[in-house]
Amino acid sequence: MKSHFVRSSNVAAGVPGVLYTMNILISLLVTIIGITTCFSTEILQSTNSYLTTADRIHLKKILEPGLTSNDVTFMYYAIHGYTFLGEVLSNKQDICNFMIKLIKNENNITTEKAFHIASIWQTIGNCQANSLSNIIKIFTNTIEKETSSMMEIYYAVNGLNILLEKLSRDKIDNIIKTVQNMLRKDDNLWNLGYAFHIASDFGTSGMFAFDRIEDAIIQADEVDGQYLQFEGGLSITSFLVNGIFKLSNTLKKKPPLTLQQIVKMANYLLSRRSVQTPRGVTSLLSALTTLANNDFEKPICVTLANEEISISIQQPLVTIKVCDILGNPLTNTFKVIANSATRIGDDVIIFNKQNLQSSTTDKTLFTMNFMEMKPERGFYKISIIAGSVTNIVTVKVLCDVMVDYMEIGTADADQTTQPKLTRILFPEKLSQKIEADSQQKLVMRFLLRDNANKKPMRTHQAFVRLSSMSISKNDKKGHEILFVAEADTSHLYKFDMPVGTAAANFNYQSRDYNVELIIGDAILSNPFQWTVATVSLKFPEPSSSERTDKNVFYKSKSNVYSTKPEIKHMFREPEKRPPAFVSNLFTGLCLAPVLLLFILWAKLGVNISNFPFSFSAVIFHLGLGSIFTLFGIFWLKLNMFVTLRYLVGLGIVTFLAGNKMLSRIAHKHKSR
Repeated sequence: MKSHFVRSSNVAAGVPGVLYTMNILISLLVTIIGITTCFSTEILQSTNSYLTTADRIHLKKILEPGLTSNDVTFMYYAIHGYTFLGEVLSNKQDICNFMIKLIKNENNITTEKAFHIASIWQTIGNCQANSLSNIIKIFTNTIEKETSSMMEIYYAVNGLNILLEKLSRDKIDNIIKTVQNMLRKDDNLWNLGYAFHIASDFGTSGMFAFDRIEDAIIQADEVDGQYLQFEGGLSITSFLVNGIFKLSNTLKKKPPLTLQQIVKMANYLLSRRSVQTPRGVTSLLSALTTLANNDFEKPICVTLANEEISISIQQPLVTIKVCDILGNPLTNTFKVIANSATRIGDDVIIFNKQNLQSSTTDKTLFTMNFMEMKPERGFYKISIIAGSVTNIVTVKVLCDVMVDYMEIGTADADQTTQPKLTRILFPEKLSQKIEADSQQKLVMRFLLRDNANKKPMRTHQAFVRLSSMSISKNDKKGHEILFVAEADTSHLYKFDMPVGTAAANFNYQSRDYNVELIIGDAILSNPFQWTVATVSLKFPEPSSSERTDKNVFYKSKSNVYSTKPEIKHMFREPEKRPPAFVSNLFTGLCLAPVLLLFILWAKLGVNISNFPFSFSAVIFHLGLGSIFTLFGIFWLKLNMFVTLRYLVGLGIVTFLAGNKMLSRIAHKHKSR
């Protein structure tokens, strides 16, 4: 950063004062925009989810095969995943026997495999202690070897720490020096993570790595303002989270992380609950456990107990879950308050400051009767405060829709007479059949009301469906047509269908049709499909042209997937050229200035004595003449691409020769 400021000041010293002032103004503007953006960004205080019981069951199923595996790495992840889930290992003795057999029969055990063996050994806790002498030797040799990688040192140091083997002061100093040298050469995220874990096993001597935590955090990527992760995904994110908090707990120093960053990291980890590998499961559970149990900032989840909650008279309660990210109840006491409820769309606030009642059976659940506020149908945002944490949840209030009245009948298509309508009560069906011919139209009028406040209402889906009742031999599929019913300003729905105009939609099939009303909406608790009546439609006979068009349509429809002729590009035909006399006249006019130039040269005289007879001068004039000649040939026969190819070569030669010629002329004038 220091060198950056030095470079900026040097540049500023060499430019005019105006530019320097503009540079300062731009810097101030960028700073102001950054500050404004920072304050305008929504601050997260709560995670948007937690580890549910269903998640635990899913993760456990992925880990189960590893408990009986012959792969020690697979078994390591399975056992540690089980430990984080709080599950009991039922086959500890079998695992112990497998470990003893593995140690005896395996000659070339890597440092990583030795670490897995030591970790499993410590977790099950009932194996023979004298069997680990060669494992300890592997760790010791790794530490003493100068060519060991950062990963191998990490496994060796952590392995010895697991087995309660202490390192001497000299070895600790050598390891710290080695780790620092490796970080100077390559401080990628994995190396930083290894350094955090190694330093956490050295007590206060690990302070050298604490100062590098900010270097790791600054490389985290934020997604959608909700998630914070490190490039590489779940494994590296979990590894760094565990290392940062493990080191911070060892040194009793708060890590340089804000609560918002911790919440966003927890959100990312929780978004990976569908992980499908044992390593991924262990990475996820270890990092979540670290965040939930750290001594500094613990992320809290304030959310709906059910992901999608619908409020109605039958189910009036809003249930809020307040827990840690593992789904466990919080240890401190607090009140849960619904600060406000705002209807989405018009921002109407229906209440302020309502206390939620805690559940007697589950300490993480808090409820309130939302329908006591008599909310209208729609979606609401509820601001929930749990102690010092605030979050916003969204619920929808359902309503019961009722058909206030329904009228159906026919009218003349030209509207010369009033429609003849019959009223029907929901959910009955009209007893008599309605008949309509091509000179009439089918008419329907209906009004919907909210059953709670009796106000007229509209719905997102209001369809009139006409479906054939009987199927003829020639038309085995039958017909089904859906029409949209439109509402006017008074919320009255109207549906008019001229029979003659709609004949083509029904393929001119005159028969009996069921008339159904379909009402649906996201905020309806009782969407319905109501068979209103039966109508007998009599369509006119199609004309000969309509029959032909229909046959052509079906004929072409059968060839939709057949091979079509190849599409070939056709260039536009050239325009008609003018007569030769016009072209020659235009050419003469274009050449007239050249003729005039020669006439003036002849009259005034041409001074050729100053022509520099040098190689560069001759080449320049020849090149210039060649370029003009090339333009003439281009006009007569060449295309643009060929012309440009020749022009590049001629242009370069002419430019170099001209530059040399002008330099010689200038030098000649100076020498005089």
